[in-house]
Amino acid sequence: MARPTRETLLMRLRNSRDELSWKEFADAYERYIYLLIRGMKVGHHDAEDLLQSVMLVIWQKIADFEYQPERSKFRTWLCRITRNKVVDYIRSSTAESSKLKKLGVLDESAMPEIEEMAEREWKAHVSDRAWENIQSDFSQDVLRCFSLTNGGKPVGAIAVDLGISESSVYVYNKRVKDRFIR
Repeated sequence: MARPTRETLLMRLRNSRDELSWKEFADAYERYIYLLIRGMKVGHHDAEDLLQSVMLVIWQKIADFEYQPERSKFRTWLCRITRNKVVDYIRSSTAESSKLKKLGVLDESAMPEIEEMAEREWKAHVSDRAWENIQSDFSQDVLRCFSLTNGGKPVGAIAVDLGISESSVYVYNKRVKDRFIR
């Protein structure tokens, strides 16, 4: 299950807009927003421009945002802002507009599909961030063992490749999984 947005970060953003809070917010969400934009079939350079537009809208509107986790996720709000900026961008380009209308991005009924894509991207984003955060806690052999196991390589072959026992392969994987989940 994905971790909810930290309310303390949202409160700091709403109340002070200090540079440190915005950096923390950007570190946590820019890549996710970029992936949402790319998921809506926008090219890399345009996605980077749209990312900046989305961040500006967030900066302008965060003070009015009321976080109510029992009603909806913060990511839903981010997804709507992102989708609206992409739709505005697409509508400004008539050639792109007809192309993306066929893909269903401009259709309001496409929002559930966009939200599903946003949820998949969020899970991938959180997993990537967690992986980045734990890598320094383990040796390269332990990380390689974990990657090979998750890649479907048999335990016996991993043990031979790394010169360790099969039981060590299981122990290494459990350590990494436990840390990853935490």
